[in-house]
Amino acid sequence: MSMRVYNSLNEVEEASGRNRIVAIGVFDGVHRGHRRILDKTVEKARQGGALSAAVTFYPHPEGVLHPRSAPRMLTSLERKASLLEALGLDELVVVKFDLEFARLSPEAFCRLVLSDRLGARVVLVGDNFRFGYRGAGTAADLRDFGDAHDFEFVSVALAVEDGEPVSSTRIRRLIRAGHVVQAARLLGRPHRLQGTVVQGAGRGRTLDAPTANLEVTAGMALPAMGVYVTRSFVDGSVAGPSVTSLGTNPTFESDRKIRVETLLLEQGGDLYGRSLEVDLLERIRGQRAFPDAASLATRIRRDSEFARGYFETCREP
Repeated sequence: MSMRVYNSLNEVEEASGRNRIVAIGVFDGVHRGHRRILDKTVEKARQGGALSAAVTFYPHPEGVLHPRSAPRMLTSLERKASLLEALGLDELVVVKFDLEFARLSPEAFCRLVLSDRLGARVVLVGDNFRFGYRGAGTAADLRDFGDAHDFEFVSVALAVEDGEPVSSTRIRRLIRAGHVVQAARLLGRPHRLQGTVVQGAGRGRTLDAPTANLEVTAGMALPAMGVYVTRSFVDGSVAGPSVTSLGTNPTFESDRKIRVETLLLEQGGDLYGRSLEVDLLERIRGQRAFPDAASLATRIRRDSEFARGYFETCREP
């Protein structure tokens, strides 16, 4: 049975009984810390014959409240839904986060959303969860509200790795620095870029390295500029080993525009207009300018050989 997705609270029929075990959070990345909450949600639902539901917010609350410092996303909403479904969730409720919703008091959030609309039997959040107007509500407050609104409250301790909590902010920082192996360890899988293949300059063919130019979904977290070992997926199917370059192409271009170009090592053909996803497995090197096309072509061959060796020795996280 596939997970049911509600794209707004209004799509959810008001509950006639306490039949939902609800996890609340942005869940950007659906990382190892999130899964502690989500796995407990699924487990409790199965034990109690109830529905397991994840409540998330879109757009990201920080992007609405502080647009200039909006975080880059680890997962698109579509990707997040796919990951949540794979964990066994029965339902995903996407709450539109806008300034009107942000003005709800903590008490109103519990009454209108958790109790009246969702009919929560149990509510699970991480220890650091904040909610309601200006984040006034804490996990401790949820326990009191639960007593008043007839739902059980469970606070889940944060996952810790190397003495620091596993968080989306920490993972974004690692990705931004190019530390994709460490980020993958915290995510539980490689960070993935996704988008559509668009027309490029066509210069790769002259270098005997025809690349797919990826127009990445807007707002996604991008790694430090450089060249990476990747695994690619075309239209949702595995296309195999690849090398992905992310940078301004300083050898030929002067516009400083960041480009994402992927060289598939085992598959060719016209990919224009098709969906392309790349998992970032390991950083090969940083971006650099080359004196001429021949030097760049030689380096591309070396990068490709590095990637082939990577897959041959099974070093994928």
